[in-house]
Amino acid sequence: MTYMSEEEVKQELIEVMRIMHSKGLMTGIGGNVSYRMPETNEVWITPSGLYKPKLNPEDLVKIDLEGNLLEGVYKPSMEWPIHVAIYKRRVDVNCVLHCHPPYATGLVLAGVEFRPITLEAALMVARAPVVPFIYPGTKELGEAVAEAAMGSRVVLLQNHGAVTLGFDIYEAVTAMEILEECAKMTFVAKCMGVKPVEIPERDIELLRKLYRL
Repeated sequence: MTYMSEEEVKQELIEVMRIMHSKGLMTGIGGNVSYRMPETNEVWITPSGLYKPKLNPEDLVKIDLEGNLLEGVYKPSMEWPIHVAIYKRRVDVNCVLHCHPPYATGLVLAGVEFRPITLEAALMVARAPVVPFIYPGTKELGEAVAEAAMGSRVVLLQNHGAVTLGFDIYEAVTAMEILEECAKMTFVAKCMGVKPVEIPERDIELLRKLYRL
């Protein structure tokens, strides 16, 4: 299997931040993304405090799974405990993305449970457990998110945002996009005073078998 070089990884990560900001899924200083170099314990992650849409490759920092700085001049994102806790538990995950999607976060605040009402959501997201509010940047939050992420690509954070993960960068990004799209559709249905119609579970299982998911 061919993996991306470190320079390619850094370029992709800063592009992810630009895309997430352009889609309104994070503010300029909010959100973070990381990538674990396959078959290593080394993680490239966005820095803390910098304006994310204007990041350059040299702004990214490399840490190990204990949060120790290996390369770079800035501090890693304050949410690094989330990233490393997930990598320790999920050997199948190489990318972790954290954003503040307004619709998905807003529905959590309103007590509305996430339901996979679209085909893409049913196939890729399926479930999105909610972690109660825990102070950002703490190991306690990291462990809680990692525990909730067992068996799920998406974790919602009360009063905070969402975390998505994937085998590669594109899978994590796609999960975040699908989550927010599904949340918007749910919001529209709720505004119309109706309960969103869900895809029958039997059809979801058939589709998963068809697409080998």
